[in-house]
Amino acid sequence: MAPRANVKGPNPRARSTARLSLNLSGPRSRGRAVRRAALLTVLATALAAGCTASSGSTPAGSVAGCDTPGFVGDTIRLGFAYPDSGVGAAALAAARSGFVARIEQANAAGGIHGRKLVYVWRDDASVSSQNLEVVRDLVENQKVFGLVEASISAAEGAAYLRDHGIPVTGIPAEAFWADPSYRNMFAYSYVVNDGPPVSTFGAFAKAQGGTRAAVIQNDVSPAANAIGAKIGASLTAAGIPTVPDRFVYNPTLTDPVQLGQQLHRAGVDVVTAAFDGKDLAEVVRGIRAAGAPVKVLLAPSGYDRSLLETYGPTLSGLTAAISYVPFELGGPAHQVFLRAMSSFAPEVQPPAQELALVTYILTDLFLYGLDKAGTCPTRAQFIDRLRASTYDGGGLLPSPVDLSKGFGQLATCYTFMRVNAAGTGYDLVRDPTNRDQWCGHPLT
Repeated sequence: MAPRANVKGPNPRARSTARLSLNLSGPRSRGRAVRRAALLTVLATALAAGCTASSGSTPAGSVAGCDTPGFVGDTIRLGFAYPDSGVGAAALAAARSGFVARIEQANAAGGIHGRKLVYVWRDDASVSSQNLEVVRDLVENQKVFGLVEASISAAEGAAYLRDHGIPVTGIPAEAFWADPSYRNMFAYSYVVNDGPPVSTFGAFAKAQGGTRAAVIQNDVSPAANAIGAKIGASLTAAGIPTVPDRFVYNPTLTDPVQLGQQLHRAGVDVVTAAFDGKDLAEVVRGIRAAGAPVKVLLAPSGYDRSLLETYGPTLSGLTAAISYVPFELGGPAHQVFLRAMSSFAPEVQPPAQELALVTYILTDLFLYGLDKAGTCPTRAQFIDRLRASTYDGGGLLPSPVDLSKGFGQLATCYTFMRVNAAGTGYDLVRDPTNRDQWCGHPLT
C-alpha cells in the first residue's frame, strides 16, 4: 500500500492570538476593554506556549540563516506519522487533530524563535514495515527536522530514526520506547517496557474489593497485549490471581455478550483490557449484558467524552488509568487546549478526547525541545538538551517529568477516573490517603 500523505504549511486562515483570549462580560469602557483584551491575549498566548513554543524576540521573516535539515528560511519542517488506515485508524482518529491544534496554536503565537512550523503527515496503516517506509520518506524526501508519532507499529521505523539521530516524540505503545539506546525517542510516561511491572494497578484493584482477575487479549494488537500483561502481573503481585482461561476479543469476530458469559463462568470480579475506546466499550457492554459480577473494570484508556456520548450508562463503572491531569481537575492549561481544538481542529467533537489531548501534549513536548535547543540547533543538540530537561506540559501533567532520569521506567503514579452511574461523566477515585493520584513502586 502506498503511504497516504498531506503537506501542510502555516495556516493561511490561522486565527490571531486575540481569538485565544477570554470573553469579556459586563459593562466596560472601550479603553478598559481594549486594555483587558490585550492583557488576556498575552496570558492566553503564554499558557498556549506551556513552557515551550516561544517566539523569542526575533520577528518572523527576519530570522538568521540556518543549514540544519528542516530549517528552511523562516520555517521549521516537521513530520507526523500515524495510522490513517488499518487496524489502528479508529483508535487514533483524533491524534492528528491534537497535533495540528498544537502546531497551529504555536504559529498563531509567532512560531518558534520567529520561525513558522510547517508539517507533513504520513499514514503508516499500523504496519511496521510501512512505518519504516513513511518515516524514511519524511526524513529523506520531505527533509523534516524531526517527527511526532502516534503509532502502534513503529518498531522498524524507530531503528532507522535512532540510527540517523532523528528527534521524535510519541505514544510509547511498544517496549522499544523504553530502551535507553533509543535516546532520540521521547515520551512523558511509559506503560510498557522489558522490565518489571509496577504495584499501582494491583493496589487499586485490591482496594476496590477485587479477588480474581481476567486479562482480555486482543489478537490484532501485540502492543495492547504487552500492556495488558504488565497490568495482569501487577494484579497477581497484589494477591489477585489471574485465571488461566484465555479471553480474546477481536472486533470483527467476537460476540461481546458471549465473551461476557465466558467471564461470568470463570467467576472473575476484576477485568482488564488494553483496548481502544470503541473496542473497550463493546467489551464492557458484553459484560453488562451477560450479568457478570465484575467489581473492577480497569483499563489504561477509556477516559474519553465521546465514548460517553455513544455508550452512556453501559460504561458505568469503567475505570481508566491516566498519567495526565484530567479535565475534572484541570485549570487554565486545559482551557487553552480546548480553545486550540475549537480554533484549529473543530472537526473533533467533543474536543475533550484522550488521544487528541495526549498527542497535543507530545507535540508540545517537541516544541519545548525546539525552544530549548535555540535558534539553529543540530538534531544532536536538540536531543541532548531535551534529554537534560524537565517538562510539565504547561500544567497538563500532574508533576514535572525529569527527562534526564528514569528513562524507560514505567510510570508508578496514575489518576483513576471512573464512569459514573448515569454514564454522563467521570468521577475521581482517590487513594486511601485522599490523594488525587495512586502511587506504587516497581515490582521485582
